[in-house]
Amino acid sequence: MIRILLWLILSFISLLTFAQKEAQPFLSELFENYPNVRDIAISPNGNEIYFTVDDLKSKIAVIAYIKKNERGWTSPKTVSFTGNYRDLEPAFSPDGNRLFFVSNRPLHKDSIHPKDYDIWYVDKVDDIWSKPKNIGMPINTQAHEFYPSLTNKGDLYFTAEREGVVGREDIFVSRLKDGIYQEPTSVNGGVNTKYFEFNAFVAPDESYLIFSGQRPKEGKGRGDLYISYNENNTWTKAELLREVNSDYLDFCPFVDVKSGKFYFTSQKTAIKRRYLEPLNMETFLALFSSKEAKGLNRLYSIDLNQILKK
Repeated sequence: MIRILLWLILSFISLLTFAQKEAQPFLSELFENYPNVRDIAISPNGNEIYFTVDDLKSKIAVIAYIKKNERGWTSPKTVSFTGNYRDLEPAFSPDGNRLFFVSNRPLHKDSIHPKDYDIWYVDKVDDIWSKPKNIGMPINTQAHEFYPSLTNKGDLYFTAEREGVVGREDIFVSRLKDGIYQEPTSVNGGVNTKYFEFNAFVAPDESYLIFSGQRPKEGKGRGDLYISYNENNTWTKAELLREVNSDYLDFCPFVDVKSGKFYFTSQKTAIKRRYLEPLNMETFLALFSSKEAKGLNRLYSIDLNQILKK
């Protein structure tokens, strides 16, 4: 009897430990009524969280934010510079006074037609964001540019479609020299392939790079998270982050270095492809409105030390 009891206790501890290693939904009670919540940026002081709320068809998206106060997090509000086009993927500068983001808004105020996706930025002056500015060449081109991420030095990593590169979408870096961004180069080493690499988060000290990739026969789903380490200024062969990848699209990585938390977006869902008992209309609708369904873009978090190479 004692042996059985001991086995049950050990089994419970093992299950608890396993559960702690799984990524958990982030602020699900705050986001449960939003159609699509994707990508996240936490201010360097940890007091603000910016994120994208997308529509169901990814036609329009707004950047929203919450602030920390004595009662917790405030209700989400849209930023002052969003709401007309598809704005997404915010990223703070190292000092928190500049916010980069991606938008398909037109370059000129007299135009009303969306263009390709570019990287834009706003500056904080007296705690108010300025009007958006297009970062321009050599970073932006007539093709798409996505997902800015910055180092402590201000170097800019991003995703782009360009001719003469390794794959369909590659990860690039533009070095900041004397306040001017230099001609971007494709990230070296074991990151870019002939397939899709996108949504890269670079560690502020440039020690590791976490990104999403669509590589046939490697991952589990439509897109998987990878990590590459900077060894002697060369990026190592990217490894799958098996602790967090699902059978669905996992993307938009972000690390809050201050708290040691790793965040990402996932489309994983508990809905099955087949049910033994037929679903009637009532159970069908209840299933898709349940918290377990998820399936749309949702944010998750896990301790960073559980995914980094020991």
